[in-house]
Amino acid sequence: MVQINIWFIPRTRSTALAKCLSNISDSKVFFENLVWAFYLGDEDSMYTNNREQLGDLAQIPIVPGYNTTSAIKQWREDTSKVKILKDFIYVFEGKEEEVIEKDSVNIFLVRDPEYVFTSVLPATKMHFYYVTKAVHSDTRFAYQTTLDGIETVKKICEKPPIIIDSALLSTKENSVKVVKTICEKAGVEFSDSMLTWEATDGLNPNWIKPEIATSANTAQGFFSRANSSTCFEDSKERAVDLDELAKEHPGMVEDIKICKPYFQKIMSLPYALKL
Repeated sequence: MVQINIWFIPRTRSTALAKCLSNISDSKVFFENLVWAFYLGDEDSMYTNNREQLGDLAQIPIVPGYNTTSAIKQWREDTSKVKILKDFIYVFEGKEEEVIEKDSVNIFLVRDPEYVFTSVLPATKMHFYYVTKAVHSDTRFAYQTTLDGIETVKKICEKPPIIIDSALLSTKENSVKVVKTICEKAGVEFSDSMLTWEATDGLNPNWIKPEIATSANTAQGFFSRANSSTCFEDSKERAVDLDELAKEHPGMVEDIKICKPYFQKIMSLPYALKL
């Protein structure tokens, strides 16, 4: 069995990467089962322990029997040749060795906070920053937990982590190099057929995923662009003028500046992929 883990900061083209890697023969994608159990599981979750912190997420119905324990059990019992996990690494603290195999390939997909926070969700026309801020007042958590997760992988795994700036997935040329690197590290055969996929109305029906993820997509549009995509495209990062942004969103700009050194620290690590 080959295990490929995609640990990601939101708005980093992680769903498109999952669609690409799901073209690997005899593979199965487990899509955000752990993170939604962390927030909205029926036991030991933010919903059951600190519901008042969830904001609008608290209105999404929980699913009986769906929690971190059941999500891990489903993951471990799957017998696919290649298992691809796309999730947040901070959501199952204390159970890392139940999920992360020693010989697994661990990808940390990150992005400059000025692009993450200013990303606009298609369904609500709302900046991603405000969705995050409603649940996590300290926006550094995504970057700090990534740094912590890298240390965890270093302790558990035989293979070093791979840190990927999602900007590399914004060009066709670099996307090919990224996918080839992942395949090489995982010991799976790369094929040009991996670089294209079908557009879907929602998340891939063949993925193992919680229904909550589908509900969230409908409400916010988290995965809309990735669902409609068919390949990695050439798309330059948009220009972000922090001075102009600060006129209407001063809190966002302040948090961007606070998080920027964490992003820079992550990208300065020797595991950052250089092409």
